[in-house]
Amino acid sequence: MTQPPASRGVLFVVTTAHFTWAATNAARSIARHNPDLPVGIFTDQTEVDPIFAFHGLITPPGGRRKPEYIVKTPWEQTLYLDSDVRITGSLDDLFRVLERYDLAGAQVQYRQYRGRNKIWRIVMPLAFPQINCGMLLFNRVPSVLKLFADWRQGMIDGGFSREQVPFRETLWLSDVRFTTLGPEYNTRSLSYGFWPTKVPQPLILHLKPLHSKWRLRRFLIHIQTGPVRFRLWLNKLLGISTAS
Repeated sequence: MTQPPASRGVLFVVTTAHFTWAATNAARSIARHNPDLPVGIFTDQTEVDPIFAFHGLITPPGGRRKPEYIVKTPWEQTLYLDSDVRITGSLDDLFRVLERYDLAGAQVQYRQYRGRNKIWRIVMPLAFPQINCGMLLFNRVPSVLKLFADWRQGMIDGGFSREQVPFRETLWLSDVRFTTLGPEYNTRSLSYGFWPTKVPQPLILHLKPLHSKWRLRRFLIHIQTGPVRFRLWLNKLLGISTAS
């Protein structure tokens, strides 16, 4: 296990060679816009790209290991990301949220869709929907580490294959200082055109085809993100902030 060089960083937790490769592509987008921000990975692969400043080995290999390994982050402040993401700008402002809150995440996009508000042990208000666990910003403090440990135990006790049902209930019952982020920090669909708009530009694109095993799906999502990439390029050319 290599040692982290700073008190803040971005973390991936993946298994298999394919998703390690996908996380490497995501990490390159982080480094492009945040050259001084270290990126780390927990994986069951023994060799990783040197773009990762931190490499932790997952043993035994395989499985969905996020709740187990996210608590082992080497940084005081961590942005956890799934491997199907691309970063479009600086993350400095996002990390500032941790000056006031210990955990931040974005609501799932289709939060009223059937199954998204599945009841496990207690009934919660629909106004407290699931949080997408593919992007979690947090401080490494006891309350957050306990939440993650309870989340992992909930997945085991409930026999869950999906993470967000037990995470929702665990968060509801916790004392963690939590805040919700806007969809631009976890953009799950592409609704941005070439024309001017007041809709904030996405900082984190979180699109499943980005880590697809099918080359055609990855190619198609590259085409679909064309308007977003053009708008970001144009904003940069005109000196317009990504978040404006």
